[in-house]
Amino acid sequence: MTPRHASRAAAALGAFSVLLAAPVASHALTETEPLPMVYEPAPEPAERPNSTPVAPLRVASGCTLYLPKIDDVRPHKASVGNLTLMMPTLHATPLAVQSIQGGGDASAWTRGALQSASRYGLRVATAALPASGNARQVTADVALRLAHSWSAGLNLVSHVVLQATYRMPGTEAVVRQYHGMGTRTNWANGNGEFMSVLNLGMEEAVRGMVSDTAALCDGKPLPARVAAP
Repeated sequence: MTPRHASRAAAALGAFSVLLAAPVASHALTETEPLPMVYEPAPEPAERPNSTPVAPLRVASGCTLYLPKIDDVRPHKASVGNLTLMMPTLHATPLAVQSIQGGGDASAWTRGALQSASRYGLRVATAALPASGNARQVTADVALRLAHSWSAGLNLVSHVVLQATYRMPGTEAVVRQYHGMGTRTNWANGNGEFMSVLNLGMEEAVRGMVSDTAALCDGKPLPARVAAP
């Protein structure tokens, strides 16, 4: 082996060793240390690469959303994503895939996110029954259908899906799904980072639900559902 080849081999071995050590040094996720599943609103608008900033959202006063039922209907409730460890080569060879576990109550996580909609001017009640005769109120049963996060190169990404079944007096129930995507830089594969990106996805899904709730409070019909391609 020539000195040049030996130098390249040593550099590659060093990079590989650093990669293998990274999960240990970065406090990698394990089944014994799952995510807490606690909702915390993002201090800034959700990161959206190559897109316009998140538009301001404010609901007209007096609109109340009643949430008598909030369920976690995901088929696999223990998992909230995966971390893929990649070898730093031209073709980015996967070395290992690690499941991300959620240790908290995802229904409580969803409830916390929906209650945070009060910062948009919406009144949210999760226990009280609707007051009769109040036109500016909406009742919805909410189901968490998806909460998934994953690593993508130097970033973390999440996808959260909420399904709301709106029940209005004198009308048939209306079902809508809200998809939220979150993304952020991955610094250390840490628990807090994965929880943060899940919260970003949840935030976007909640914003979609808030907009439709405001429309219903104003007596406007919801947009027609878009057919899947």
